[in-house]
Amino acid sequence: MTELRDRVRKVEVVERLLAKIPPEFRGWSSLSQDQYLEARTLLSGYLLSSQGDRMLMAHSVEGRFPFLDVDVVELANSLPASFKLKVLDEKHVLKRAAEGLVPPEIVRRSKQPYRAPDAMSFVGPDAPDWVGDLMSERGVASAGVFDPGAVAKLWRKCRASSGGEQFSNSDNMAVVGVLSTGLLHEQLVRRAPERGTGLRWRTVVDRLGEHPGAVSGIG
Repeated sequence: MTELRDRVRKVEVVERLLAKIPPEFRGWSSLSQDQYLEARTLLSGYLLSSQGDRMLMAHSVEGRFPFLDVDVVELANSLPASFKLKVLDEKHVLKRAAEGLVPPEIVRRSKQPYRAPDAMSFVGPDAPDWVGDLMSERGVASAGVFDPGAVAKLWRKCRASSGGEQFSNSDNMAVVGVLSTGLLHEQLVRRAPERGTGLRWRTVVDRLGEHPGAVSGIG
């Protein structure tokens, strides 16, 4: 795990991204720059990958995302900034277009991030025992990816704030990241299944090949 951390630290993520930014980027509005960076990082690398394609294809479902249609994206990119974000009213044009088709309480409600589950699911009296085991300093040290002391501070902070209030986005993602890593380590490293002797799969073609006379009538 130490070798993995050292290799990750050597990856210059920011430099790689900046090297691929188009020359006209500096002339764009601040909103357009933000949208471009989010599409290049959060959209394709996380939302569509982890919460979209991987989750869907694991259950043999192929997703269709109408807002990613090429024509829709080109239309959205052509709109002035005031149509996309009016003060703090995000998706301004989309909300206006949906009036009369979508209930008012949906159109007017504040934007809610999509995530499931987050840290609130793993704190409180009903939290399963394995959560505490994986978030303990011994459990984190066993996986060897995160700093046990830093995780212990994060976990104490979350447990002290489990009265129903929302955690920050960074705390949510950090807790879920540590738990996910701990589960993977537990299942695939610490209790890695033993390799079997392997099975020799035989098909109908294999069997016919052992008896050529059996297929002599095929013409």
